[in-house]
Amino acid sequence: MREKSDSKAARSKEAKPELKEEQVRSWLISHPEFLTENADLLTMVIPPERISGDGVIDMQSFLVSRLQREVTQLTALQDDFVEAARTNQHTQEMVHASIQAILSATSLGHFVHIMTQDLPELLEIDVITLCVEEGPIPLPDMTGLQRLKAGSIARANWQKRSIILRPSAPKSKAVFGPAKDLVRSDALIKLEVPSLHAHAMAAFGSREPAHFHEEQATDLLRFLAIAMQSCLQMWLEQKTG
Repeated sequence: MREKSDSKAARSKEAKPELKEEQVRSWLISHPEFLTENADLLTMVIPPERISGDGVIDMQSFLVSRLQREVTQLTALQDDFVEAARTNQHTQEMVHASIQAILSATSLGHFVHIMTQDLPELLEIDVITLCVEEGPIPLPDMTGLQRLKAGSIARANWQKRSIILRPSAPKSKAVFGPAKDLVRSDALIKLEVPSLHAHAMAAFGSREPAHFHEEQATDLLRFLAIAMQSCLQMWLEQKTG
């Protein structure tokens, strides 16, 4: 009779499906009182250093360690936010100073000079050029003014955007002139200037790889571009008026 009972128990044990980790986790979450009522089980799952000599679980040490890790993570996150805020404020100040500079121009030539010679220092980059495709409006030869063949600007990978940020810029004498070997990353910004009757863009270049990259926000660059194209339009209207 005992052998029959043992055989039945063995078959019953074999028939029970094995519990999966996720099932155990879900059940414990649904029954939080279980561990409270069966605290002795924790001695089997808490690392040895969490158990005192008399078998009592050192939950205080466990909780303190967890809180320390959380505080470290939150501190690092806070530092990242503060650094991002400082960087954004600094960039905003540079852009505002640049707009004030181009608004102080007294002629078309002066505007191009400020844009291509003064703004790189204000924006803490290495080179800025004004690129204009060939068109009916004659423009004087000026340092920083690059004349491009018709259709050159459209060949860039704009993808319906008006700003392209490239962490690794191809060398381009047409865009950056003598500074082509210096530029490692760049930003290309379309400019809408009706009086040119030709496509135009501003090109910012940096000797630092990834100084410009796709994850950067472009709001301030757009704001600067609006100021640039408005000033250029104004001076062209005065020139041809």
